[in-house]
Amino acid sequence: MSFTFHHITLRVSDLRRARAFYEGVLGLTVDQDFPEEKLRVSAWRTATRLVLVPPLAGTPAGDRFTEQRIGLDHVAIGVAAGEVARLAAVLADAGVPNSGIKADPMGPAMITFRDPDNVQWEFFEEA
Repeated sequence: MSFTFHHITLRVSDLRRARAFYEGVLGLTVDQDFPEEKLRVSAWRTATRLVLVPPLAGTPAGDRFTEQRIGLDHVAIGVAAGEVARLAAVLADAGVPNSGIKADPMGPAMITFRDPDNVQWEFFEEA
């Protein structure tokens, strides 16, 4: 069977803040905008979309992501050779705390960081 991921949906505490991060900092392109309902962005070099939606009713105020719950741990994105260094500069310019460029046994270089709701993202350089 062959398939691709169509989209990944993340619940975010604030759609405007999430848009500023994913569009403004990471450079993703908004291709659907339903104010106060959802925002869909194009994810880098793939056909996969990232859908950002507000919290469900009953979500505790100030709730943040933690990988200590069952479910998502982190999201890792493969990028072209040389992109990790460029992305490290983008994150630094935007004041986003990150790991700095590290060597990883799975690839030549990687960098990790967290979005405004504490979801960990990783960019891996693909050979």
